[in-house]
Amino acid sequence: MEKISNYGATLLGQRLSNLANGFTIALVALFFDHFTPSWCKIAYVVIDHLFQARRSDASIINASLSSRIRLLSLGAWSSMCVAYLAWVPGHRLIIVYHGVTGQGFNLLLWSGMALQHDGPRDTVNVIQEAHLDAAVSFLISSYCLTHRPWIWALMTWMLTRLGPPLLFISMASYYFRASLPPARIYRRVLYYSSMSLAQIWNWYDYCEAQIVERVPRYLQHQWSSYQQRLPERAKLPTYKYRPLNAGDIRLLVIQKSPYYPSVIEVKIVHRPINPTPDYEAISYRWGSSELTHEILVDGCRFPVTEAAFDVLLARRSVWRERIVWIDALCINQQDLQEKSEQVQLMRDIYGQASRVVSFPGSDWRYRLAGGLIYQMWAFSHQYDTDALDWQAAHDEANSAPWRAMADLFSNEYFNRAWVIQEVSVGQKNQLYVGGIYIPWVIFTDHGSVLQWCMKPNRRHMLAGSHTTERRTWRSGRTFENVVVMMMLREADDEQGAAVRSTGLCYPEGLLYLTSNFKATDPRDKVFALMGIISGTEDAALIMPDYTLPVEEVFQITAKAIFSLPSERSTVHMLALAGTGFSEYSGGMPSWVPDYSQERRIGLLYSDILGTSTRFRASGDLQQNLFIDYATNSLVVKAISIDSVIDLSNKPALDWGLRDLELADAFIIVRTLHGFVDAAIKLCQKHEGTSGTSSVSHFERLWLVLICGLIERQPANEMFKHISRRWWQNLGLMASVKNHQELENNATLGDDWATDKDGSVRLYQQSVIEACLGRRIAITRAGRLCIVPPFAKAGDSIIIPMGSQTPFLVRSRGGDEDVDYELVGEAWVEGVMNGEKIGTIQEESIRII
Repeated sequence: MEKISNYGATLLGQRLSNLANGFTIALVALFFDHFTPSWCKIAYVVIDHLFQARRSDASIINASLSSRIRLLSLGAWSSMCVAYLAWVPGHRLIIVYHGVTGQGFNLLLWSGMALQHDGPRDTVNVIQEAHLDAAVSFLISSYCLTHRPWIWALMTWMLTRLGPPLLFISMASYYFRASLPPARIYRRVLYYSSMSLAQIWNWYDYCEAQIVERVPRYLQHQWSSYQQRLPERAKLPTYKYRPLNAGDIRLLVIQKSPYYPSVIEVKIVHRPINPTPDYEAISYRWGSSELTHEILVDGCRFPVTEAAFDVLLARRSVWRERIVWIDALCINQQDLQEKSEQVQLMRDIYGQASRVVSFPGSDWRYRLAGGLIYQMWAFSHQYDTDALDWQAAHDEANSAPWRAMADLFSNEYFNRAWVIQEVSVGQKNQLYVGGIYIPWVIFTDHGSVLQWCMKPNRRHMLAGSHTTERRTWRSGRTFENVVVMMMLREADDEQGAAVRSTGLCYPEGLLYLTSNFKATDPRDKVFALMGIISGTEDAALIMPDYTLPVEEVFQITAKAIFSLPSERSTVHMLALAGTGFSEYSGGMPSWVPDYSQERRIGLLYSDILGTSTRFRASGDLQQNLFIDYATNSLVVKAISIDSVIDLSNKPALDWGLRDLELADAFIIVRTLHGFVDAAIKLCQKHEGTSGTSSVSHFERLWLVLICGLIERQPANEMFKHISRRWWQNLGLMASVKNHQELENNATLGDDWATDKDGSVRLYQQSVIEACLGRRIAITRAGRLCIVPPFAKAGDSIIIPMGSQTPFLVRSRGGDEDVDYELVGEAWVEGVMNGEKIGTIQEESIRII
């Protein structure tokens, strides 16, 4: 934190300059009051008032306002001038005048503009802060100079008598900070003073969030519920949609809000999408479909969900009407024909909006997260943060702002399928949290907040919880989804063009990368992506049609993808299919991806963009597959390399937890220990069948548990020794029952406490990423492998041509023309880099 960048120094210089400006004005004003005659001061005040009045009059003329406004403005300035001359003592005239008119009026004016300003921090906020700094400095300085001479004398004495010795001591303490006890004490006092100030600031933010966000929202909800129960409300008619013309959209005009709780009133207008009207598009999560609130649309009752009500409440302004597009209200959800037509316009709706406002939820604590995100963004740009010991910051990680930020990015909003398109095509995207706008650039630029937080030695900062033993479970899936949305975001810079040129926006790439997203209607897992598919031909392959059953939509999608030309590699889509991840097949062929199933695992398949290929099981061979429409099967060219003979006696690694659920940390540790222990016992059971390797199963297990990857890059031998220490400490931690017993266990190694580089935790995280939702198995040739949870002994292992990973298949036929059921992708040691290609004859395998 000692290396302040030029950016940080500039910000610091600006704030200090503002403070010095206020102090200088106070000093000069005091000089004029004491050393100039009264007639000079009176003349200065009168002339300055005339100048201010003339400038206001010119602004009124430019704004084409009425002569009445001009007379009122002139009268106001004249009255202020008379008030100064009549009631302010002559020996304080200048300093009072500058305090009220020069500082107070400007601060009031720019503060009002900042309140009306609707968007991220920019010039308006900077000018308002400059006036605030100068006003505060002027107020304190003038008070000390006029009312408390002893304060000024004390400050003078401290600067002239006490300042130099303190400066010398500070310099000496810093230079000898590593050796002198007094220096260490001084640094410790300074550290605790800084921590106390930080805690006070956190409490201030907490109270502000309560006053600004929680209390008004609570009052508005209570008022809305009260209004809904009134007999007069029940007499109003329910709003009926008017049909839309071709190419038209509905827009919502949210009426201005008074300064007190009131009914939300809106108007619905029809506008053609071309030419583009001025509106903002709202991106939010629907949540529950229960209609719990009511608003007034064109004077009629309109029931809405709680999520839609919160969005409208957040977007309502006290300054002006706001025109928005929100899918829940601007599309007649009961008209499937209209819904299908409007879905095809989604790209234009979000792409042509003046801005896209992302609203993850109405949790008042998100205001704390918004402030922290801005702080972290500035912090990461101002200081050299890599040298800090973030492992010692557990108390900070458990503070309210950090927990709020972790909860924000565990929000289901970032798992919503429709958000992908809404964020990707928007021209100007802003995240709205607790009244704070955050531009998406904070998440996308070099050194972004998420990139900074996800470094190995800082990742635990986003895993804060209320207690040591009760942990808030966070899978990290939402963080990955934010990264995916940023990759898909259509930007005009070179980076955006490079991403699009890789084929990421083709259907086979989009559906694969977004498979972890969710949708209330499973068909939206497909339809929500159609607006960002590159090329009209690909976009026409799958047209949104909500009259089709879910299974038929998935089968049409799969057939369209696997029918693409062979140079468009699509074999990776098999990683999303298979019966090995669920006992329910959905009545579809096993080669058809079932997007309605929620898989609590990551995909083994490597980067489909081809920029950082992790696995090359089929070498450089091109895929060879086709659909047999007569039998509704997929025929692939592949090699059969091995078969599973045994699996570990523990089920798939899974805690059954969802994001933000509280979990017992020691149960998590014991579950992980039981999974690893079962893998070790499997190795010991088949120790005599090590295959072609001269190294025992146990010696190779450390690499198998992480699929050979650390941070999605090949692991080096250093982690072999780290894994040994991790296993030892994992066993010791699994044997204790609570945190107190853990602290009293003197035999526990120091690896967790001294893991400053995060390597031990990084290895554990890699194990969880590779094994979550999977099992450890061993093959007939003695290879260790990681397989789907419902794999069975006897399943065959094949490598399809063009595939980066092997797959498990299960025989479903007789001796001739055997048909196979796809089980799922697998990681198998010794074959992931194309070692078996060219050694085994290819064959056609029919998957049903």
